[in-house]
Amino acid sequence: MLSAIPAASQIRFGETSTSGTGTISSGYTANFGNMTGSSHGWTVGGAASFSGSFHSPNFISYNFSPYLNQSSANSSFQSISNASGLNLSANIFAGSKFPGSITYSKAYNSEGNYAVPGIADYVTHGNNDTFGINWSENLPDAPSFSAGFQSGSSQYSVYGTNDNGENSFHSLNLHSGYRWEGFNMGAYYATGSAHSLIPQVVAGPNAEIRSDNTAYGGNLSHMLPLAGSFSVGINRSTWNSDYLGISSTGAIDTVNADAAVHPTAKLAITATANYSDNLTGQIIESVIAAGSVVPGLNSDQSSNSLDLMAVASYTPVSNLQTSGFVERRTQSFLGEDYGVTSYGGGATYTHALFDGTINSSVSVSANSADQNGQDTIGFSAAENYSNRIFGWRVNESFSYAQNVQTLLITYMNSYYNFSGNISRNWGMFSLSAGGGVARTALTDQAGTSNSSETYNGSFGYGAYITATGSYSKSDGQALATGTGLVGVPVPSPILPSSLVSLFGGKSYSFGMSSSPTKRLTLAATYGKATSNTISNGIPSDNENSQYNALLQYQVRKLNFISGYARLEQGFSVTGTQPEVISSYYMGISRWFNFF
Repeated sequence: MLSAIPAASQIRFGETSTSGTGTISSGYTANFGNMTGSSHGWTVGGAASFSGSFHSPNFISYNFSPYLNQSSANSSFQSISNASGLNLSANIFAGSKFPGSITYSKAYNSEGNYAVPGIADYVTHGNNDTFGINWSENLPDAPSFSAGFQSGSSQYSVYGTNDNGENSFHSLNLHSGYRWEGFNMGAYYATGSAHSLIPQVVAGPNAEIRSDNTAYGGNLSHMLPLAGSFSVGINRSTWNSDYLGISSTGAIDTVNADAAVHPTAKLAITATANYSDNLTGQIIESVIAAGSVVPGLNSDQSSNSLDLMAVASYTPVSNLQTSGFVERRTQSFLGEDYGVTSYGGGATYTHALFDGTINSSVSVSANSADQNGQDTIGFSAAENYSNRIFGWRVNESFSYAQNVQTLLITYMNSYYNFSGNISRNWGMFSLSAGGGVARTALTDQAGTSNSSETYNGSFGYGAYITATGSYSKSDGQALATGTGLVGVPVPSPILPSSLVSLFGGKSYSFGMSSSPTKRLTLAATYGKATSNTISNGIPSDNENSQYNALLQYQVRKLNFISGYARLEQGFSVTGTQPEVISSYYMGISRWFNFF
């Protein structure tokens, strides 16, 4: 019956032109688990994509992609549950001076993730939607203008718990620019709000976060003699946040200015100045931008910061650039005054090496603090190299830093990063491997480090077989937000201990796919992660494993599909056994070129 349905390549309704393709499927589905009731029956699903235009693509163009009952057991869709939804986008007046766009998406019963840095994420499921609209005006000899509005929401539950989470946001952005008598002028206005309900398994007692923020400002720039330029910007931002009934409000005014000249083709001199009348507010806004809040910091207490810097850069030869700088920073924070004077220099070098290319840089700085008179030496170095050696493609990079300044004068950061990968092809056979190691921590501050390790490899032989594998490990500090654990954006000792979560864990995965014949495809993946977290003094040992297998055989436009998906996830803090969910599917699908 499916093969008897007629299909046309394209359809037109007046000035509307539309094309569409998709698949329609039907088959037997069985779902079972240890914490949910079992179910089975015959399901109908599919996915499609429709695109077209009205009048012309430069007038209105659109794309509409609905899907129904898609999962990793019956398709390539990455969801253990049968997800349904749609994605819609449209471009309006794309070929004019008033272009705009609209996007919308909606998903039901879809698998999601609660992020954990460096390892496999916690698996969630729920509903979500997003909406966005953008418009701009670009008239010659007139101020430019653009506006954008975005909103979204999600409601989810975490497998292996009875915990629910929520996220919602909306934002409005306005920008304008104008060029007059050689001056480039710009202005902006932005406002938004966000709400998150963090699952109890992540943050201890259910944590609810609300925040509102507004920012506006302007900038001005102009060319200077000696092939130079200058710019100045003035900005004001306000926030209002609430965390477990504790509110925080405040405002920040900042002024930024810079100027640069090139006395010669090889010499450049730059000066910058940055002032903030509320340093505490900058810390709070950095945390809010990451998705959390900072109860306990008093933004009404006087605080400010001033940063003055001068840099001279000289390029003696085309592949070598040198520089020297002097910087003065002063800050008033939590009733204390701080100051530091820094000076130093560095060099960047690029050159061919053994038929490859190496890029390297090094810098050294001396820092003298006013308050305690202590002097520190800062050092950083970085390099990356790429080459083809005996048929192998080789890439690697390394960076190291000691005593790098942070947002606050009183804290310095140190880190190292290394990564590399190699790959090679022998006809139809391919092989690759890679890895990376990273660590960062506040200097002389125990318990503030974050570290990670990642390793991966793959091999393949044409379409006959492809195999992949990976391993990762990480630990450190993070903030609990509505979308996951995120790195702490400011020195963690200044934050309340109840706000900072500790995490650690490791994960590994491997997968294999094969097309032994032209019409047969086999694929399977497995991944497992174990982790531990401490939030609000509550520890939890967590585990997660997923297995997916899919078999597909094609006969003309028909596909016979059989698949199996399994998820196991648990958290010791819940006091219950891990939840196990399995799904099995066997059915048939047909591809259509609808019109």
